[in-house]
Amino acid sequence: MKLVLALLLGLPLLAGAQEKLPADVAKYVENAEMCEHFAGEWDDNDKARQREIIQAIDQSCGAAQRQLKRLHVKYARQPAIKKVIAAHANDAVMSFRIQGKRG
Repeated sequence: MKLVLALLLGLPLLAGAQEKLPADVAKYVENAEMCEHFAGEWDDNDKARQREIIQAIDQSCGAAQRQLKRLHVKYARQPAIKKVIAAHANDAVMSFRIQGKRG
């Protein structure tokens, strides 16, 4: 519940900041921020919640990592956009490896 509330309160601020970015960069920023958020969560006491967290990490971190590679090439000659991309290449995105089961 706290996560939902935090997301609802933070999304308008995030959306306003991303309006000036190309759509693919804004989506990358969103995925990278969600990746970092979920990578910081852990709940050994609730196995169902832990599976949800792992699934969210796999989805957001995996997407951000794939986007990062494409965006580096696409925006190689646009320093301002490259700076935004680099600023969101956090440890969670850079070190991501699939955690959950594929199937």
